Amino acid sequence: MKVLVTAGSTAVPIDQVRSISNIFKGRTGNSIACYLSLKECDVTLITSSEKMLPADKSKPQKVISFKTYDELYEVMEREIKHGGYDVIIHSAAVSDYYVKGAFVLEDEKMVLINTSKKVSSSHDKVFLEPQQTVKIVDLIRDPWNFHGQLIKFKLQVGITDDELLEIAEKSRTDSDADIIVANCLEWSKDRAYIVTENETIDVTRDDLPNAIFELLTKNTLS
Repeated sequence: MKVLVTAGSTAVPIDQVRSISNIFKGRTGNSIACYLSLKECDVTLITSSEKMLPADKSKPQKVISFKTYDELYEVMEREIKHGGYDVIIHSAAVSDYYVKGAFVLEDEKMVLINTSKKVSSSHDKVFLEPQQTVKIVDLIRDPWNFHGQLIKFKLQVGITDDELLEIAEKSRTDSDADIIVANCLEWSKDRAYIVTENETIDVTRDDLPNAIFELLTKNTLS
């Protein structure tokens, strides 16, 4: 079984020296990739946290590093179109917004400033204009033409389990994913839900890699 796993977080630049990212480190995706490697899957891991990987034989056969949203986009498109994967596990925490422009207030008007180098720290305030990024997971089926098993991840904050599961199922179908792993930030270190078209499984964080492997194996054999 040839598997592509994404892990970690993306950065979007403000200028040449500053960027915006998120709190996620890639532990879940890295651990899934390492576990599947031990199960003799042919694993490619695209990660922002290669330094966190073990040096032993559990390390995936192929590891590709990225830092920014654009880098992740480019490498995923290339790998998906040409890699011949059976499974994609997209656990990377991808930026929802990029910085379209930076502005300062002059004479009660917003003035666009140059971000091609470094924005001067002499400005009392700098205003950023966010704009939505393209959702990479929604490109995997079409136009990137992937027909294998797709696992998507969804994290929410401050909602009930029932609300989470409702959001997760809609998200799964929106991306035409076979499986979605869903949790809330408050308890994400303890457990997760695995949601398919036919079942919902509540697993501990430690058991998540094995539960995913078993589902993939069952789906491959069925």
